[in-house]
Amino acid sequence: MSKQNPKFSFIVPHYDGVISDEQFIEGMSSIAQSTYKNFEVRVYHDGPTSRPIPDLDQFGFEYSFKETKKRYNDWGHSLRDLGIREAEGDYIVHFNPDNILYPEGLQGIVDMLNFATTYNIHEQCNSLERTFGLFDNCYEVVVCPIILEGVIRFPNGGLTRTRVPYHKTILDGFPTIHHNVDCMQIVASKKAWLSIGGWYNKEETSDGLLAQELHNKYKCLYSQATIGIHR
Repeated sequence: MSKQNPKFSFIVPHYDGVISDEQFIEGMSSIAQSTYKNFEVRVYHDGPTSRPIPDLDQFGFEYSFKETKKRYNDWGHSLRDLGIREAEGDYIVHFNPDNILYPEGLQGIVDMLNFATTYNIHEQCNSLERTFGLFDNCYEVVVCPIILEGVIRFPNGGLTRTRVPYHKTILDGFPTIHHNVDCMQIVASKKAWLSIGGWYNKEETSDGLLAQELHNKYKCLYSQATIGIHR
């Protein structure tokens, strides 16, 4: 890893047979095309690999790769927890390897944090933090919209998968409630994640449960800029 701490750490869980190499390459390539470059990528493979993953050197970003000695088989949650604890970045981006990051996704988050800092929109910051330029420390959680591919939203708000892959639904994460949040949407600081015990919940739908916990503890900034696509 670089000597200077990055702004963002991408935590990428990987497991045999879940996605194709082509999808993995597309996802990693989308990170490489980010216009904001101050990030690291941490890839964790769930258990011994049955075949090599694509060469990460081809993408040109700072990365680390770790293969766990045992297979957790818990939807990547144990790998996300490991990544949170080892990350060097200020903020964590939980990125499934078949996701797509928009080129301006990270820059939009940085711009929002800078705007919030400049205009003092966070009511929890005290005057001492404003005086000494520590205002940015008050913003621990940003919730970003994403596009869900192949998902239909019912009138009652429920979501379901469809076999029509081009059908797209915007998931804005507002309100931050269970079943209304995907892990890619919650860009929280390492400090915030550790304060709730990391990714300790290993339920399949723990994304929304942990997002609620972060929301209850920290005042969230809600971005209007879509960060990427969940496929």
